[in-house]
Amino acid sequence: MLASSVHHIIYFIVQMKATPTDIKELLGRVCSIVEGMLALSGLVRGSFGTTYRRCGKSTCWCAEIKKRGHPCTRLVWVDETGAKTRSVREEDRQTVANAVEQYREFKQMRRQLGVEETKLEELLNNFERETTKNSRSKLGYL
Repeated sequence: MLASSVHHIIYFIVQMKATPTDIKELLGRVCSIVEGMLALSGLVRGSFGTTYRRCGKSTCWCAEIKKRGHPCTRLVWVDETGAKTRSVREEDRQTVANAVEQYREFKQMRRQLGVEETKLEELLNNFERETTKNSRSKLGYL
């Protein structure tokens, strides 16, 4: 995906001359992405899933070698102090799963925003070059 985005940006830069309309359209796409990001709520960073663990009781069914153990729904994430793992209560599973998915959507939108910002920067640079060149040529002596 990244390679196709880079090719798309290069094609866009080479093919397009910067006009105010192009810049306004790109700004509209940027605003749309930001609005989508702001519409998300309850973001939770990390991976959410079920793991299995043995309880340690010798008389429990999980003590058998071939058994996987008791299911445990966990959230795993990394922060500035290192990796963290927390069990998620049964009643919170869907809420946490939704929040983790929204965080993934948010990160995807951040990547899209970065691509659009790169395009915008190049369009503004082109617009600046073209406008200053045209302004100088109109004056004739600059």
